[in-house]
Amino acid sequence: MLNKIIDWAVTNRLIVLLLLLITIGVIGWQLPNLKLDAFPDVTNVQVQVNTEAEGLAAEEVEQLITYPIEAVMYALPQVAEVRSISKTGLSIVTVVFEEGTDIYFARQLVFERLQAAREDIPEGVGTPEMGPNTSGLGQVYQYLLTAQPGSGVDAMQLRSLNDWVVKLLLMPVGGVTDVLSYGGDVRQYQVNVNPTRLLAYDLTLQQVMDAIAANNRNAGGWYLDRGAEQLVIRGMGWVGSGEQGLGDIAAIPLKEVDGTQVRVSDVAKVEFGGEIRQGALTMTRRDANGEPEALGEVVAGIVLKRMGANTKATIDGIKDREARIRQALPDGVEFQVFYDQADLVEKAVGTVVTALLLAFVFIVIVLALFLMNLRATALVLLSIPLSIGLALLVMASLDMSANLMSLGGLAVAIGMLVDGSVVMVENIFKHLSRVEGSHDQPGGIALRVKDAAQEVARPVFFAASIILVVFMPLFAFEGVEAKMFVPMAISIMLAMAAAVLVALIVVPALAGFLFRHGVEDKPNRLMQWLEARYRAVLARAMQARKVVIGGAVGLFALALATTPFIGTEFVPVLEEGTLALRVTLAPSSSLDTALAVGEKLEQEIMTFPEVTYALSRVGRAEIGGDPEPVSNVEIYIGLKPVSEWESASNRLELQEKIQQKLAVHPGLLLNFSQPIAMRVDELLSGVKAQLAIKLFGPDLAVLQEKGEAITQAVKAVDGATDVQLEQIAGEAQLVVTPDRNALSRYGLSVNQVMDLVSNGLGGGSAGQVINGNERYDIYVRLEQSARNNAEAIRNLRLKAADGAWVRLMEVADVSLVSGPPQISRDDVQRRVVIQANVAGRDMGSVVADIQSAIDTEVDLPPGYSVDIGGQYENQQRAQQRLAMVVPVAVGLIALLLYFAFGSVAQAALILVNVPLALIGGILALAISGQYLSVPSSVGFITLFGVAVLNGVVMVEAIHHRLRDGEALETAIFEGAVSRLRPVLMTALTSMLGLIPMLLATGVGSEVQRPLAVVIVGGLVSATALTLLVLPSLYGVFSKGRVEELRRAI
Repeated sequence: MLNKIIDWAVTNRLIVLLLLLITIGVIGWQLPNLKLDAFPDVTNVQVQVNTEAEGLAAEEVEQLITYPIEAVMYALPQVAEVRSISKTGLSIVTVVFEEGTDIYFARQLVFERLQAAREDIPEGVGTPEMGPNTSGLGQVYQYLLTAQPGSGVDAMQLRSLNDWVVKLLLMPVGGVTDVLSYGGDVRQYQVNVNPTRLLAYDLTLQQVMDAIAANNRNAGGWYLDRGAEQLVIRGMGWVGSGEQGLGDIAAIPLKEVDGTQVRVSDVAKVEFGGEIRQGALTMTRRDANGEPEALGEVVAGIVLKRMGANTKATIDGIKDREARIRQALPDGVEFQVFYDQADLVEKAVGTVVTALLLAFVFIVIVLALFLMNLRATALVLLSIPLSIGLALLVMASLDMSANLMSLGGLAVAIGMLVDGSVVMVENIFKHLSRVEGSHDQPGGIALRVKDAAQEVARPVFFAASIILVVFMPLFAFEGVEAKMFVPMAISIMLAMAAAVLVALIVVPALAGFLFRHGVEDKPNRLMQWLEARYRAVLARAMQARKVVIGGAVGLFALALATTPFIGTEFVPVLEEGTLALRVTLAPSSSLDTALAVGEKLEQEIMTFPEVTYALSRVGRAEIGGDPEPVSNVEIYIGLKPVSEWESASNRLELQEKIQQKLAVHPGLLLNFSQPIAMRVDELLSGVKAQLAIKLFGPDLAVLQEKGEAITQAVKAVDGATDVQLEQIAGEAQLVVTPDRNALSRYGLSVNQVMDLVSNGLGGGSAGQVINGNERYDIYVRLEQSARNNAEAIRNLRLKAADGAWVRLMEVADVSLVSGPPQISRDDVQRRVVIQANVAGRDMGSVVADIQSAIDTEVDLPPGYSVDIGGQYENQQRAQQRLAMVVPVAVGLIALLLYFAFGSVAQAALILVNVPLALIGGILALAISGQYLSVPSSVGFITLFGVAVLNGVVMVEAIHHRLRDGEALETAIFEGAVSRLRPVLMTALTSMLGLIPMLLATGVGSEVQRPLAVVIVGGLVSATALTLLVLPSLYGVFSKGRVEELRRAI
């Protein structure tokens, strides 16, 4: 089969050349369609259900909204878990589906079940809606709207411009699923009612709301025929907008008293005001002179990318609209971008592209030194761009994205891509450089090329098959590690498959063109010198077999002995170039307090020269953003490139210094992370940290008490940083509890008291003012002076059945208590989370210490349990998979070797390379200080495949000589020497291809470094030892095989 392919390729080399040119054209045409991302999107398949519950406290939200929604979601197919957060005014239920579920199918299922949930939620409490279809990497673009001093544009107008101008211009961009507004004041037409006047005119709040709603309506009456025409009939009863709207609302009649109309203006003040705020934003940045400039409160927009959309294309689409947005904004208002994921995409892709280009240069040098022929080197090098181009072409057609991991796969493979072509060209070279080659008849060169190519076709195909087989078990990965490393495996397999096609079809065909006049074998000084040294060392090694084998076993034992000292982690932390500092205040803190804290911390953070801006996000944006309370401040810290840093050399050191500077403020809990890492952590485990220690149980008081005990135990563990207990107590609440007996005496109902609380104190919407696209609520509530303290609320009056006025405190208890700010649940069980990050130690050992600390120091009552999740959960799952995957990979290699050589002993001889490679891999990890993580494990899997290839090449050469009738010792010795050049070339190209990745410092290099360390270290030991140990062991393993080959002569 292989021989026929080569025969056809050499005979029809013009057709091959034409096909090659067409392929290059198709690659060039299709490559722009390839999706570009910074990192693989590791978010699980999840659908969020958000419900705004106007003014309700966390416990009511949990019981009235969250539970009914959770209960119906478990009936859905393919649901992996349901988790929820209930907090004041908001319920968020996250339904996580099994991997592989189509996101649109999942959203359709949730949408259908929401209809059933709505029936169980009391009317008027809230309407559940699905959150935006986005992911952990979804916040791709963030911008500010700022007003220049003296422009007369306030925070309310900025927010309106963002909601009704900027947002509407960004929404049509392909790939955008939503734009969240953050900060500023949402305009309302507020009707602030005086309670005394209301009672004096014998009116209720509900009557005021009904009257406003009844006087704000448009209607349509179809057509009226008039002669040959028809007129459209419209009723225009909407209140006007702006100042006219305020006048129209104020003039609405409520009732008539003694022939005089009582209007809204008689019982209330109508004015513009801001919606009850759940979040705000402040920013400090550097001006043109590099000095900190506080912008104060600003309005921001966060663009959410649709799940699966092309990040680069989405951001390019947004950038195309920037000019139009600036044109649409009034004078004095500026649109400024402060976060753009395209920078990160370019840096991450740049890291890999640089590694690829440097590797290419290194490989050129190695090939030129070993082959000493420019045409041969060019022919081998052709396989690199062609294989990578074909791999990217298939990736584009499979809708895969080119990101740090999938392109990283190509960088790992670059050295291996030339292996097949190296062996092929080297053999063609050898055949053509024999003296009689120059006197060939026309067509003789083609025959020689054919013979040479057919001679090594089997080992070339077989070698690539081993690499392909080695990566197959990676498809058994699940979850996060699957999303990170399966694209890498696919890109390597695609590139290797393309490289085999190039080696078997393109190289022999083009060799017919390039070497049609034969080749002149120039003396290669480097190879002559290396061969002479190798002969001397090999002769000694074969005389002292026991010493060589004993030395190799000793090194293997040493490597195994260092293994317990190598730490474990899931995946190294990616450096994003931006810090996220989470500051948690007391649960009862107000928005104004949090804003003041944010501004003060910004000033202190800006004293570090590395910082370019500090942006404080207090509370939450609109529904669909992170559900943070107003006692939470997230400070995003923009940083200069690391090369320009002055006060620290790395991120951890800078974090430490910032923490020390901010430690002077008491009562603040600080937690450092990075924006994308924090979002991904939260989406995967519901917690914005690497470790989530979850305590489950029914009673909030017990959860709080035991949670504090666990927090203290974890803080004592070395390596656990930013330890923080989720706030589930301490929110200040003013509780109005009706006295039923007193109510019955006055002929009042609980409902009247609750109406006063919800409509009077909380307020309610009485319709909207519509002006073009803009829509603003008409909001009715009691005036500020009637509800600004507990005493004023106690003195609010209700009208009894007999017409008497009754103060609220006479029929209800109004008291200050402490309650839960939020209630979190996993799979219907209440839980509290103690979150922590890991620094300075590996995650595996830190978790082991935490586990033992909790077991010895915390006594949990029945019905309460602890579960450690977050990244550790992923690490455990990955380790279990790897324990299965690595042996399967070795087993598959053994099976392939058995089929190739038809002998168990021969297969075992070549598999000796695996422990030889392990020596270098393990020692390289230990020396470099890298941890045993998923990337380093993938490195070991790759290493096994590459290391085995050297063995295959050498054993094949020895067999060849035995078949020619040479004595055993001579065959082993000369066979090993004859393969020195291809073994060194393939090992060096593979190693040098990874050196740039080893030394890279760009975005994402942290994930690839452990992988490169393992492969480079392993190849050093495997190559050095293969050249000595394999010839020494050949005689021991191959007695039966030698007899067979001798008999075959």
